[in-house]
Amino acid sequence: MKQFIKIFSVALVVFMIIAGVQVYSIYQSILGANNRVPSYDENWLTDYQNELVPLESYEAYISGGNRVNFLIVGLEDVRTDTIILASFNIKSKKLDMISIPRDTYYYKEGFRSGYTYVANYKINAVYSGNGIEGLIRAVEDIVNIPIHHYVTVTMNGAAKTVDAMGGVELDVPFDMQYDDIYDSPPLHINLKAGIQVLDGENAVDFLRFRKNNDGTISYGDIQRIEQQQKFLAQAAKQALGIRFPLVVKEVFDAMKTDVNLSEALTYATATLGMKPEDVSFYTLPGNDEYMQGVSFYMMNGTEIQKIIYEIYNIPFEP
Repeated sequence: MKQFIKIFSVALVVFMIIAGVQVYSIYQSILGANNRVPSYDENWLTDYQNELVPLESYEAYISGGNRVNFLIVGLEDVRTDTIILASFNIKSKKLDMISIPRDTYYYKEGFRSGYTYVANYKINAVYSGNGIEGLIRAVEDIVNIPIHHYVTVTMNGAAKTVDAMGGVELDVPFDMQYDDIYDSPPLHINLKAGIQVLDGENAVDFLRFRKNNDGTISYGDIQRIEQQQKFLAQAAKQALGIRFPLVVKEVFDAMKTDVNLSEALTYATATLGMKPEDVSFYTLPGNDEYMQGVSFYMMNGTEIQKIIYEIYNIPFEP
């Protein structure tokens, strides 16, 4: 099964476009140029029978949270293989990244409804039918916060990014051996266990890995996300530094985004001072279920609320 995962490229893009904002005037210029009008769903605050803040207070917390939110998307042909919501606090320089499993069930009457083939209700199918704007709408609907910018990346973009920063040092947990001659191009993964510096090609192999040839190892979406986040954390230690603007300039053409190069370089330069421990990782809460013989990841709304409230420092009283 083809898995075009480009997480490390995603990580660098996130840092490039969000971590560098140090002054409020820059933040205002970003929001001023953004055409997206936040749309808050009052039902989201009451659907899960919690005594939460009223809509007016919620809007005030979100709009006053000093945060810029980005949707980071890794593409597998016309489907999204990787979806990450990255939220950056421009004052505290804290970055929160929420990974959204590709099998997440998403149904919305009048938007994502009426399909005969039930697999079309996986969130990774939204992009092919509704484009990046449709995917932004879906993720906004799930988390009830506005998304200001997006970035899409490819497998080649991942390799180019890793190579541009001189590779990433990582402890590969076990021998990874997998071959898929039917993939396009054919996939051959052969990574040995242990601490090593992964170049672009090997980094992509690490991020694409799902199982061993002999069947001793098999990853589901959540396990794969855990590996991705492990890689992101290690990459952050190397990405945050004085060479980062140079890396950004070199790899900018390997992605598609609504942020221009000038803005990207400004943000990248301003990342100086941000530390790896300022980055926090989350996975969209939920559990695996089958529907008409198709595996889905069913999100837990109450737990999603808790994450958003934690990120925005909103009181949560269930």
